[in-house]
Amino acid sequence: MAGVDGRVALSALDLLGLAEQRKVARLDLSTVGYSGVVYACDLTAAQQQKIMSGPRKGKTRIHRDGAMDVDWADLPQDAAAKFLEACLVTDKTEGETLERAFAALDTSEAEDDKTAYITLPASELVLMSELMVAELKQPRLVREKLEQFPNAVTSLIVRTVREISGMTEDRVEEKKDNS
Repeated sequence: MAGVDGRVALSALDLLGLAEQRKVARLDLSTVGYSGVVYACDLTAAQQQKIMSGPRKGKTRIHRDGAMDVDWADLPQDAAAKFLEACLVTDKTEGETLERAFAALDTSEAEDDKTAYITLPASELVLMSELMVAELKQPRLVREKLEQFPNAVTSLIVRTVREISGMTEDRVEEKKDNS
């Protein structure tokens, strides 16, 4: 039953069903000087925790609202590779389903400063890292290759995934009085 404002309260099972959904963004690597398109999905809380776990030298700042500030330079050395392993995806039809979904996306509704994404069942997605391991037959080699990604590509992916995963906070800039 819809409320006054048209919102529908989720049942307990519907709420649990969110665990089966993933936001997916399409990233055009030409924006950072490389060719090709990749797809990246949002991270679960468990994936985020796994990526950020391990020895680090810096401090993590946790705000009262639960938001967390972490300097990526202070994360474990393999954090970027773990991040890429967890978020780079394709689909079971080698990208056809994803391309159709993005073609159907009404980009006029998307805000200019927000990343456009689609939502799909997690069961339709395939981790690129799993495909890479199947091809190279060595998980260690896949991790080494991911660690060698150009920083511009890694930064684009990380920035986008942080946005669709709710890992960024809106920063309010204060105006300076020049009087």
